[in-house]
Amino acid sequence: MTEEQPKDDAPVEAPPVIMTGLTYREALTEVTGPARDLLEKWSGIPSSEVVRHVNDLRDRAYKVFPWASIGLYQFLEIDMLDFDCYPDILESIKKGALFLDLACCLAQEVRQVVADGAPAENVYGADLSSDLMNLGYDLFLDKDKLGVRFIQSDVLDSQSPLVAEFEGRFDVIHSSNFFHAWEWSKAIEVAKCVVKLLSNKPGSMILGSQVGVKRAKHLTFPHINRSIFCQSLVTWKELWSVVSQDTGIQFDVQTTESSFPDFEAFAWPEELEAFRVHFIIRRL
Repeated sequence: MTEEQPKDDAPVEAPPVIMTGLTYREALTEVTGPARDLLEKWSGIPSSEVVRHVNDLRDRAYKVFPWASIGLYQFLEIDMLDFDCYPDILESIKKGALFLDLACCLAQEVRQVVADGAPAENVYGADLSSDLMNLGYDLFLDKDKLGVRFIQSDVLDSQSPLVAEFEGRFDVIHSSNFFHAWEWSKAIEVAKCVVKLLSNKPGSMILGSQVGVKRAKHLTFPHINRSIFCQSLVTWKELWSVVSQDTGIQFDVQTTESSFPDFEAFAWPEELEAFRVHFIIRRL
């Protein structure tokens, strides 16, 4: 296994799949589930105003950030709640563990953790763009009460505020729709940078969700001039084997496969055989 190419399951001979028109959908007619509960109970938005509020915010954000995470309403997915270990994670944060939502975007996971009782001083969010984090305040109407520290930072920059201050300090790092946003060798570099933020305690973890495919594929998004290596479950585990070899740190890699939420499923062509992957990377 090398940083140049995964050993197995890699479509070296295949041209990239061109992805067009897959980052935006029509306005929602309803908002359901945990996101609605958060917007009503945490943010205090009247039930009759939730859909309009979410659609207006999405359209504002998409004009600046034309990404699937915005256009497909992925900011309404609160995947921390999907993990069986979430109650244990929450309890550990209450007892002093530090939690980071990396590439937090509008930071819905941060709000859920704090709304569930985690002390704000133990919860952090980080993103490359402060504009996204400010849009999160506009979505959740909580700038005066949240109390979480957000850090504008590039995890790839060793001199960035996040890395300089927090290297080796986080017990739990959540990051969704982030690791899949790179070509193979860059994804390895990103993973190693994230590991630097992780506590050296056994059991410290990186968890989240991302798009996966049955067989790894190169995808090209012309409208944002970006190409990625979309991981299969095989190549995802291979990636962490490379990271383990390069860092000398052993990891337990767990994955579960699930279907997309209804508001996102339409975006992925059937031939991609795409699905959502939930992962937990535990330090041994």
